[in-house]
Amino acid sequence: MKDHANVYFDESGFTGNKLLDAQQPVFCYASVITEDDEAKSLVEHIIKKYKIQNGEIKGGKLVKKVKGRRAIDEILTALHGKMKVSVSDKKYALAGKFFEYIFEPSLARINSVFYQLDFHKFVSTMLYIELVSNQTAAEDLFEEFEELMRSGDFTNLKLLFGGHTGNRLTQTMEYILTFAVNNKENVEKELDGYIGEGAGKWSLDLTNTSLHTLLADWGQTYDTLTAYCDKSKPLESDHEVLDAMVGREDRVYSTFGDQSFPITFNLTEPILLVDSLDYAGVQLADAVAAAFSYACNRDNQDEFAIKWRGLIEDVVTYGSVFPDFDHIDPSRMEAQRNGMILQELARRSENNEDLLFGITDFIKGATAFLNSPAFKLAQA
Repeated sequence: MKDHANVYFDESGFTGNKLLDAQQPVFCYASVITEDDEAKSLVEHIIKKYKIQNGEIKGGKLVKKVKGRRAIDEILTALHGKMKVSVSDKKYALAGKFFEYIFEPSLARINSVFYQLDFHKFVSTMLYIELVSNQTAAEDLFEEFEELMRSGDFTNLKLLFGGHTGNRLTQTMEYILTFAVNNKENVEKELDGYIGEGAGKWSLDLTNTSLHTLLADWGQTYDTLTAYCDKSKPLESDHEVLDAMVGREDRVYSTFGDQSFPITFNLTEPILLVDSLDYAGVQLADAVAAAFSYACNRDNQDEFAIKWRGLIEDVVTYGSVFPDFDHIDPSRMEAQRNGMILQELARRSENNEDLLFGITDFIKGATAFLNSPAFKLAQA
């Protein structure tokens, strides 16, 4: 373990609670470990060499032109081994939030059963597929969900809790909507008094989660950290969890399956919300965030996007959010089982049956059926 580090943070692709923004499909939160003098020297060099206007590095502007991408590429080379990023496909992140707020309240009593089966990833990935396939009903559903999470207003939700669909839904979306419509009361209880104001106003935003994950990751290398973040409304509204890490010396991990992730770190003081113009380290983080947001956008196929994608494995943290289509591969028993679970939960919801009574027995039965020689022979 090393003693101490100053960590500088900034983002690219911030749209707050509007994760459906078509112009910015990727959110990237970047961190850079550097000393102040080192950061100033690099920033001054880049500004002078590439004749950057206004005396400040703005990654979002630089990535738009080849010259700017060359400047960013030089920054990435200089920061090799000193940067980490959290990158998220915003549509998939929104699908994950949908599961968290619409499904989770009704499954909470034994939610570990569903998480161990990756049921949440199955549902989220199916929703994501609906979104990227330009399904009008899916877009309408998520627009209503975003509006609900911004305002806390349950009225006028014609699709999400009203069930007014016509014939526009796929079978999977029918199951998901049936579950939502019939479990509205649990969602209302879960969200009552939280969304629409204060920290809850930013319930869909990815900033806090990304920052926490990056700090926890750096905390595996450094005993203490001082965090400098570009000013951010979500961070201004909700920093209690981060404040609890000031002087935190113990190491706590979250274990899920066979994987273990750090969730604590030791801050020397509360996070510092600063103006990027005054902090060269934040400007460098801005450039890094823009680079990986650019690289992770499938529409970008130039030499820099390709080169930067080659760095992803080294710099992207475990907290990043991207779809894994193995979770919905119809040839995999796990995906078939989760499809059966979704159908069963929809059936129980529609018939006003207890969602969780005997559900583990149902899962065991589904597993045995899918592994049976007769079923495998029928699928051959």
